[in-house]
Amino acid sequence: MAGKTQTFAMRRQLSLSHRLKLDGLPARVHAQGLGGSIAFTAAFGFVFLLYKDVAVWDGWVEAQEFSLRDYRQRVYADSVFRTRMNTWSNLPFIFVGCYVLALAWFDQARSLQLQRGYLAHTPPQSAIFGIAMIYTGLGSALFHGALTRFGHRCDVGAMYAAVFVLGGFCIGSWAPRVPRTRFKSWPIILAIVIAASIYFFVYKFDYSFGNVTRPVTWTLLAFVAVSLLQPGKSLQLRWFVAAVVMIGGGAYIRQLDIDRKFTGPDSIWQGHAIWHVMAALYYACLYAYFRSEERAAD
Repeated sequence: MAGKTQTFAMRRQLSLSHRLKLDGLPARVHAQGLGGSIAFTAAFGFVFLLYKDVAVWDGWVEAQEFSLRDYRQRVYADSVFRTRMNTWSNLPFIFVGCYVLALAWFDQARSLQLQRGYLAHTPPQSAIFGIAMIYTGLGSALFHGALTRFGHRCDVGAMYAAVFVLGGFCIGSWAPRVPRTRFKSWPIILAIVIAASIYFFVYKFDYSFGNVTRPVTWTLLAFVAVSLLQPGKSLQLRWFVAAVVMIGGGAYIRQLDIDRKFTGPDSIWQGHAIWHVMAALYYACLYAYFRSEERAAD
């Protein structure tokens, strides 16, 4: 027992790349992450150049944001990107998603033990998070590009998916196996996340986003609190603190934009666009937080 405890204590002090299971990454992981990111960026550019001055959204039911103009940025009604920086700024979500998918594939190949952390041990959880991040980027880009009611449904539906996946991380780390069985819990968690995401996409306008996600947020906070006290488990709190700073700072800038106190309508520094970038960093930091987990041997 003393030897296992000593080994665990030593592992807690190892390098950042080791804690995040990023040491020894082959070039193909970066090629996949960057390649996917570049491909999506090129697709955005192609669509924008082809339909920059084409009223492709005529005939769609407009979201209230089209007429109320909640965002400071200028609206180009007869363009595929009706709000430009607010559309382009969703690419960071997709970049995070592409890299997480590449890491999931790599984790699947090397089969890390649970002692290296639940997330690295369970690549499907990373994969569904990567997909949720890409979904978030595309859903939000569709909303800000189109300013339609369907785009708004995709935007908020994607946010539900991302939040539910984070809740799944917490539950899976607490119970990596179904109690009193040898079966892994992640397929059940994954099925629940997908079902809940589909349900709230369909019935998005019947619920308040805050009321639905509040229990998941409290689950996340409870996980952080318990993990700080739980013997035999270590996570790097710095990543959670960084995530809180990112989401808090982004929300503040977003509100300045709504209050017309940030920049002009034609500036490239749009408050809502910066909110997108900081929200993507928020998710990246939370992913790093869960990925930093190390456990003592059973």
